[in-house]
Amino acid sequence: MTAPATLVGLSSGSAPDLDAARLAALALALGGSTVDVRAGKGHRWEGSGGLAVLRGAGTDVCFVGTGIVLGDPAHPVEACTALPWLEPGLPVKVFAAEGCTDPQRLGLTLAQVAALSARTGGSRLVLVETHHGYAPVPELAELCELAGTGILLDTMGLARIAPDPVTAAARLAPWTSHGQVKGFDWSAPATSRHQPLASCSEPTREVLAAAGTLRAVTVETKAPSLREDTALLIDWYAAGTRHAPHPDSSALIEETLL
Repeated sequence: MTAPATLVGLSSGSAPDLDAARLAALALALGGSTVDVRAGKGHRWEGSGGLAVLRGAGTDVCFVGTGIVLGDPAHPVEACTALPWLEPGLPVKVFAAEGCTDPQRLGLTLAQVAALSARTGGSRLVLVETHHGYAPVPELAELCELAGTGILLDTMGLARIAPDPVTAAARLAPWTSHGQVKGFDWSAPATSRHQPLASCSEPTREVLAAAGTLRAVTVETKAPSLREDTALLIDWYAAGTRHAPHPDSSALIEETLL
């Protein structure tokens, strides 16, 4: 059986000022077919029709990002059950506190995962992001083994927490289903600002290859290269299955990106 094609698109973090309809239109105009969206940070998609408008415009929604931190008492189980936008089958992105698998925190962590799983339909749909300031790679692997969670591989986040991102991506590959990329200086990830993805295409591709088959990969960037970054991902993952461009794509891209 042929594996399903990896969806390519963009994150609402790349265009937080766009409402849901314009975010979807931009994703399609760039040749993508999916978006990931961050809730609770004031991105305009959330107050302009949300998921229904995004899907109605023809885009897939690959996950909803939240600020929930597994293993952190500041994020009780009740906060997980009260999250808006969660629905069966839609992955939810969270963070994991360093020490979330320690004996004194594991009970809370597992209860949080159970609450999120009840809303999404399974623990594997709870995606833990590789992110600086949170759980290191060995603990992320332990969390996935204990709680059945998945991994959202953020390339910059992974490079900030792992001296060998390729090896780290391979270790997390059994649980990794989604990727989020941006360009940055791989020799100084802790201090680098966002750069065009073309500036670091080789290490990015190595890490993505080590992660294995992904359901979706999106661009989250503040660099003025969203069009070029998305085109690179399409070349890597979706060549021959490029989404039909919006009929006014050039004008739409210029309008939304400037």
